[in-house]
Amino acid sequence: MVATANGKGTFSEHHQLSIGAGLHHKAAAEFVAECDVVLAIGTELASTDLWSGPLKFPGDLIRIDVDPAQMITNALPDYCLVGDAQATVTALNQRLGKAHASQEAAKRAQRWQKLFRKHARTQGAAWLPLVEAMKEVLAPGAVIAGDSAMACYYGTLSNLPLEGPASFLYPTGFGTLGYGLPAAIGAKMGAPDRQVVALHGDGGVMFTLPELATAAQERLPLPVIICDNGGYGEIRREMVDRSEPVHGVNLPGVDFAMVAKGLNCHGLTVDDEDRFAAALRKAFTADRPTVLHVVGDLAGA
Repeated sequence: MVATANGKGTFSEHHQLSIGAGLHHKAAAEFVAECDVVLAIGTELASTDLWSGPLKFPGDLIRIDVDPAQMITNALPDYCLVGDAQATVTALNQRLGKAHASQEAAKRAQRWQKLFRKHARTQGAAWLPLVEAMKEVLAPGAVIAGDSAMACYYGTLSNLPLEGPASFLYPTGFGTLGYGLPAAIGAKMGAPDRQVVALHGDGGVMFTLPELATAAQERLPLPVIICDNGGYGEIRREMVDRSEPVHGVNLPGVDFAMVAKGLNCHGLTVDDEDRFAAALRKAFTADRPTVLHVVGDLAGA
């Protein structure tokens, strides 16, 4: 089992047959290419999830989708099951009966898990200290509201296991900068008993930074993590890779901790993994939002 970004958390990433979350990894594509049958549930199989081109299906492809038009978009299935995902999967399970993973299937999944995690950790190496600190603090059922930021799609997507549907809120497809903070506010108000974290880059958070005032007014114990790499790091990297002049992507340093305090939130600048973990833990019990301005190597800078 492999989850897309928006499908992360729909089944446990700790399950013995779970390979991971993120279809963009080479290991995910190679795994699918080895399968006799692929069951694709509610996924567009679109380029927003598949960064290196369409998946190859040497065996049968079965698609489940509530939208008949979507059923034949991006990949033509051998079998179409049009309907609500939960209802259709439930009906399939009833028809097939209970089954347990064979030793062969478990060993095969374990092999692909190792390859997937190796690729994910290599791609997200710059953010692993941040991710490991979050693992230490987050409780089961925590919600990450991520922006279109490198710390999210390279860092947490494939390296931070989460439990339960809607545990990873992420703007797949549109690359919407600024999404994380408003999404986190909505999630925290809708599920006040769950830990909710907003995770941003320093460029993206500038789109919706004033929403801190809303979160402060509602007195939400909401950690807002801002990974500061001095601008729009992904666009800057792509310019360098194409040997283009780097322009319009570097931002002057912003003191986000000071901005937070000006909007009646707590604010702290951190560059150390242990200090970050302690601050994140404290933020979940605070009397208002806490902005954690992450700088240096911890931010992937």
